[in-house]
Order: sequence, then structure tokens, then C-alpha cells
Amino acid sequence: DFYSLLCIPRDAPSTDIKIAYHRILLLSHPDKQFRPHVGTSGDRSRPGDVDIALLKEAYTILSDPSSRAAYDRLLRREANAKSRGPRPAQVVSLEEFTPEERGEDEDEETTGQEWHYGCRCGGTYRITEDDMENGKHLVGCESCSEVIWVGYELAEDEGEPVRDGGDGDTTARYFYHIDAFRVSLRGSSYGTRN
Repeated sequence: DFYSLLCIPRDAPSTDIKIAYHRILLLSHPDKQFRPHVGTSGDRSRPGDVDIALLKEAYTILSDPSSRAAYDRLLRREANAKSRGPRPAQVVSLEEFTPEERGEDEDEETTGQEWHYGCRCGGTYRITEDDMENGKHLVGCESCSEVIWVGYELAEDEGEPVRDGGDGDTTARYFYHIDAFRVSLRGSSYGTRN
């Protein structure tokens, strides 16, 4: 961020940009650099060393009103993209998950179906019936920061979930299916993994 590089707020006037640029440029000048005493060993660079080319680029962009406006738009787009949540690494059909019946757990008082899918890190992605009923598609790995998009559709019969027939079980039985599921993210098309 050029504003951080120059240590100025985003609404700084052009005079403050010029002052900040010259201040950092002078502090970064080789004649002003830290030099260890004779006979001591140490790093000759300061922890706050600045890349002069990057500093010049920051000043050039922020001092020109049209370049600065374009740069500010770019920063806003990046901030909006980050606020939308994680971007999935891949799209995976629910058909590729392994189903597992959940029994009553001591910690959770829920039962029902749960699906598992292995992550490349060795961890597991996990999605439940409740997650799917609530429209959850983004699922994170339990061991790393990877996120996938789980492709599924809830099959319904006349607006009601399909019920298990004939055995008196009133627990909804769901059929999830996927047909050529594709999602377009940022201009790229991600398909299901083969």
C-alpha cells in the first residue's frame, strides 16, 4: 500500500504526499544510513530500509490526481474482494464425498447424515444435512486454510423435502445431485474434479 509506505492517511492532500516522500527519501539516503562502529560486526542496513524505486513509484502515482483516483479504486476493489469471504480453491461435487451416518454425540445433540472429503493436506472437509438445508456451499478444511465449494442441489417433492417412505420415519431423507456443476469465479471457470 503506497499510503502506508509514505506513512500518510488516504485522504492526505498533495502537499503532504510531497513532504512525506522527501522525508522518507532523505532518511533513506546512503549518507544517512546506520554504520556500525569500527571493530563491530553487524548488519549495515537499517530495519526500515525503503526500496527507492518503489518509493518513487508511490510518489508518482499518488501525486497525480488521475493516477491516484485509479489507485484508490484498485484498493477499494481489493478490499471488497477480501470482504466477500474466502475464494474456493476448487469446486467439488457432493457425489465425491463419503457419506457417514451421525449418531447422537455427547457434545452435539444432532443426528443425521454427514459427508467427508479428504484435503490435500491430509485433513478433512465436512458438510452436514443441516449445512445443506441452510444453503452452505463453502466448506473449510479442518486442518488448513483451504476452502472448497461443495456442489449439490436439494431434491424436493411439491415443495416438501422427500420423506423416507413406509417405515414411519419422519426424518427427512434428502437426495442430492449434481449435473455438470460449474461456477465462474473472477472470470475463471472451475469444474468438478475428475
